[in-house]
Amino acid sequence: MNTHTPNFQSILGESPTEVVRPPIMPEGTYLCVVGDWDRGESSKKKTPFVKFNLKPISAMEDVDEEKLAALDGLEGKRLSITFYTTPDAIFMLDEFHQNCGIDMTDGTSRLERCDEVKNAQVLAVVSHRIDDNDKDRVFAEVRRTAKAD
Repeated sequence: MNTHTPNFQSILGESPTEVVRPPIMPEGTYLCVVGDWDRGESSKKKTPFVKFNLKPISAMEDVDEEKLAALDGLEGKRLSITFYTTPDAIFMLDEFHQNCGIDMTDGTSRLERCDEVKNAQVLAVVSHRIDDNDKDRVFAEVRRTAKAD
């Protein structure tokens, strides 16, 4: 049984006396396993995208060990990366596929490659972004990926 799966009924039954924000993933590079992906469109401009879920399995040397310890490790943590599927941005999805070890010369479609990268390992470089609407909210975002070899 996964002890990290929240019991939403018990969470809603709690009566907190203050807002406690969980620590965010420290900046740096993480070795990740690629999970499922989904298609969608942005809420404002309706730009089409594909979004991949990433499961970090280890932190590289550039990740602050104290901040990582404050997270209680990487168990149960998730990251995601989004690629817009427009003519000017599609190269970034192609780079991601390449970083996941896909042979780009075999004639496979991008759609098929999205399925092929599941369970591949990739390095994810995480940085922090401050919410434009709330300067107290900070998000951990995958800024780029690299080959895991």
